[in-house]
Amino acid sequence: MKDSKNLLLVLVSSGLMLTWVYHLYDKSHYSNHKFEVLVKDSLATQEAIRDSLQKLFNEKTMELDTTKTATDSLKGSLDSTRSKIFALQKQIGDILKNRSATKSDLKKARDLIAEYKERVEEMKAENNDLEAERIRLNGVLSQLNDEMKGLQDNIQKISQENKELTETINQASTFIASELHLSVVTTKTGNKETEVSSAKKADKLIFSFTLQNNIAKDSYYDVYVVITQPGNKVLQNDVWGADYFVSKTEGTKPYTAKIHFEYNRGEKKKILYTIQPDNFLAGTYEMQVYQNGISLGETTKSLN
Repeated sequence: MKDSKNLLLVLVSSGLMLTWVYHLYDKSHYSNHKFEVLVKDSLATQEAIRDSLQKLFNEKTMELDTTKTATDSLKGSLDSTRSKIFALQKQIGDILKNRSATKSDLKKARDLIAEYKERVEEMKAENNDLEAERIRLNGVLSQLNDEMKGLQDNIQKISQENKELTETINQASTFIASELHLSVVTTKTGNKETEVSSAKKADKLIFSFTLQNNIAKDSYYDVYVVITQPGNKVLQNDVWGADYFVSKTEGTKPYTAKIHFEYNRGEKKKILYTIQPDNFLAGTYEMQVYQNGISLGETTKSLN
């Protein structure tokens, strides 16, 4: 605004000097055309002032455009100020585009530009405040992200600990099997059973083992017995071979017998079971005992 005032003084001074030159050149001519010269001088001065105001307006408009670009994503509280700025911009533009604008119009334009500049500065200040708030909120968001990651890490850690604890509990509830014995017997007169080693003499297959757990609560439990015949075929009473359980290391596995028993904590539970296959094969029979999908032990018996 100071630059525009200086320019105005220069232009006015130039006009006065021009008028004086005309007066010295031809007094009578000056007297006859005094009104015409003053009109020309006044129009030139107004034109210069208008050009100066236009330049100032253009500069502020460029600043506005720059600010607008930077704040497009931060509308909110800037909308009111921007609306006022755009209204002023239109008013100023209408005046400056009017070639018949009077001094009063130009004075109004100058006042509007002053207000326009003030509004632009106000919008810049609001934008800076919003930018500072955005930076602060980004910091809060970053902190929350860090906290969320920490929480997720803790959840994963706890989940892993729970998984390990559950596994430990499951293992602790698994029985210990001992005294595993697999025998093949023949039945003689009077139902007297005698253990044999010949497949041709075999009548029954008897297996036994002892289970114990000092942690398991008093309840009912299941164990699966898998007896594999020579040729690696599981001995099953079900002709359809539909009896299966899931081993943790071997997947789905057929079983020979499922033993359901009642158990009291700490006792030594003796399991004894008899199977009568349709026929016996020469070779090695293998017995495995499972509980909770875990192998408790194994033993073998060979027949010739």
